[in-house]
Amino acid sequence: MLKTTSELVKYLQLDSSSRDIDYLKPLINSILKCGDKSDADTILLHYLENPFEFDYLYLLPIFKRFGDRHFAEQIYNVFQENLKENSEILELLGDLKYEPIKPILAEFVFKSPESDYYLSRYSVLGLLNFNCDEYQNSIETAIEKCYGKNLFPEFVPALVCKLKDRKSILEKLYELGNKFASTDCIGGIILGFSLCGEEGREYFKQTIFNPNWEIGYSGTGSTVCTYLGLKNLGITFRELYEDINQISDKEKLMYSLIVFFALLEKKINDFEISRNETFTDIHKFLFQNTIGNLLNLAERTNKLREAYEMQKLIELKINEEAILKNYL
Repeated sequence: MLKTTSELVKYLQLDSSSRDIDYLKPLINSILKCGDKSDADTILLHYLENPFEFDYLYLLPIFKRFGDRHFAEQIYNVFQENLKENSEILELLGDLKYEPIKPILAEFVFKSPESDYYLSRYSVLGLLNFNCDEYQNSIETAIEKCYGKNLFPEFVPALVCKLKDRKSILEKLYELGNKFASTDCIGGIILGFSLCGEEGREYFKQTIFNPNWEIGYSGTGSTVCTYLGLKNLGITFRELYEDINQISDKEKLMYSLIVFFALLEKKINDFEISRNETFTDIHKFLFQNTIGNLLNLAERTNKLREAYEMQKLIELKINEEAILKNYL
């Protein structure tokens, strides 16, 4: 067990008014990067003593990463009478593939009021972990209700990936996101494209640098969903950067860099370590080549300050990668 885990448990024993989330998060990220199931076991015991404590929601990624059915059973037993009021638990139980939660998730997705955003969101994200053959008609009907609307249950369209026949629906979802939907409602469409594999890849890529989707602005959840989509489809930052280098129009280039920086920031804050594209790799193609150097592109679009800040953050991540090689 990590020393960080002991420190985290000790810190959580403080009164909630004495805790600082900015201190809590690095402890959790350290465990996510370097810990294992023994750390999660210790944290679960403490969590179950006071599972309704607000700050304990930050522990859920640890259970998602290292947990198993035994974790899911204990957590379900605590929350089974008030799952609606603690909807984040629904996604966790789905992530842990706890089968008894599947029909409950389906009921919340297809029968709950559309106005209950969080219940719908976390129920859909949980249901994505299961085979949904028995829900084909329900999924198609739920998605069709979104067409032509500005606002709708944001993550319902992500269930398109569970349909056996989805070709025509993917086209309609792209039209929905591109022409009708509020940018507060497109995260599920983007995620759905990425979960459809090669069938959804081109739709997904068409959204990334399209200003209609506002992916570069953190006020919506679309940046997070796009970053998850990159991981789902194995799209690298080198690939994105090569696309950016083909853009000649200054306004389009500026927007593309805004998106690129926003997605890079998500990668910098991601606890998962990519074996396919390290920060050393990213630094090389962004800053160590003469043609297409990011600093040159940024200077053309008045984004030089942001580019220098990104360079410093990437160099810090290179240092972190070097340290972690000794432990992972």
